[in-house]
Amino acid sequence: MVISSNQLIKLEQAMTMTETETTLQKLREREARIKRRMREIQSRTKSDERKRRSAKLIRWGVVVEALLKSGEIDAVEWVNSCRQILKSERDKEIATSNLIPSLPNEAHLPVSPAEKQCAPAAGENRED
Repeated sequence: MVISSNQLIKLEQAMTMTETETTLQKLREREARIKRRMREIQSRTKSDERKRRSAKLIRWGVVVEALLKSGEIDAVEWVNSCRQILKSERDKEIATSNLIPSLPNEAHLPVSPAEKQCAPAAGENRED
């Protein structure tokens, strides 16, 4: 079997293409590993930042509680500030719980609105 020079050139080109494709595939795999590692590092960094912020907010809360308890911060002013600054009703409710005195027709334990509708109001006397 005799191979012509053209056939030999085509065979060498095909081998070179295969080597190039293999090299490209290896580089793509390496790139994917590097990107995955970068995402892991970014995720860990964001998690650490959230933990630090949560710890900071907890400590601020401890200080605010102590100031409210000692009377250095007026509870009414605190409630008004919370109502102005906080956006969601749930956040306002959480920030001001145990600071707003209960009305006679409200339950004295923290309960959901659905529970308030199901239970009779505290202190009400019914006469039949």
